[in-house]
Amino acid sequence: MVEQLKLRWPADWTKLHVYFVPDPAEIKPIADAYRGVLDSLDCVARQPEEWLHATMMVLDGVPARDVPAEQRAELIDRLGKAVAEVPSFTVTCGPAVAGRSTVTLDMVPDKDFVALAELVKAAAGEVFGPEAVKYTNNRPHITLAYATGDGDSGIIQDKLRYATDLRVPLTVDAVRLVDVLVDAELFQFRWEELAALPLRS
Repeated sequence: MVEQLKLRWPADWTKLHVYFVPDPAEIKPIADAYRGVLDSLDCVARQPEEWLHATMMVLDGVPARDVPAEQRAELIDRLGKAVAEVPSFTVTCGPAVAGRSTVTLDMVPDKDFVALAELVKAAAGEVFGPEAVKYTNNRPHITLAYATGDGDSGIIQDKLRYATDLRVPLTVDAVRLVDVLVDAELFQFRWEELAALPLRS
């Protein structure tokens, strides 16, 4: 994970992202269910609940500080118009999956979420160009923990599997433009929210 961050994220940068941030009341039960397993592992860093998110768009190639206020306002306007006509929807979150560098919660079905993310990237691409928003994050997911060292993902997966059979519904009714700071020591992504952009209710 550290090497990935060094390649993609200069040390003094923050970056503009568009996130789906789950309702804390909806995500808390499943985050709590896996907390004991994740806190028992010395090879991962659990993400605090207040920073749980699903990434829809990453603006690469330019630090947030270099985006002029007028361009940021245009981005917010285009994003708002793009998502305003999309009806709110629900996804099912879980189970937790141990991968090469993360422990994540899948979100299914993914069709509506993927379509929304594509609208978001298209709107941002109109402002910054399509090359700036090429980053993809695979299937929709929320990351519970990031790898900090070597571990056996098979053993971790067994522990996660037996921790709970819980799945939770998450309501996707807004996206958020955020200015993201990566903390490479704590292995956390934290942010300042710049705009909350509602879907059609």
